[in-house]
Amino acid sequence: MQQLPNAVQRFLDGLRTGVWDGMEQHLTPDAIHDGSMPEWRVQYEGPARIVQAYREEWTIKGTWSLPEPAVIRTDDTVVVELEGTLHADEPLLCRIANFFELRDGRIAEHRYYCCGEWDQATVRQIEAEAPKIERKEALA
Repeated sequence: MQQLPNAVQRFLDGLRTGVWDGMEQHLTPDAIHDGSMPEWRVQYEGPARIVQAYREEWTIKGTWSLPEPAVIRTDDTVVVELEGTLHADEPLLCRIANFFELRDGRIAEHRYYCCGEWDQATVRQIEAEAPKIERKEALA
């Protein structure tokens, strides 16, 4: 996987550890956080409020196990698709598309779209019933 900018890597580290101390330095002073999830949307502005949201909304239930994320990068934008397990009272599977707009190496905007949290019964049902494709490797 390509190397992620420090600010984005720090966000992923926060998900894995639940430790957000120092995250403010990776956000611009006018940073925006805009999240869409099933039946809800949140928007926050400023490093202190965004880090509070990371603590209270992203890891309050527990930390995450994240396999290697899918990443698309341009000069000032990083897209990180996560499929991870949130370790809550019952493990929950989540799929989230994150869009990070960077300015001077810091996050100026973090937009994300979450499919929701799936409990283990839902994951088993998806595995048993949902249509699937077998991906073939891209031709060189």
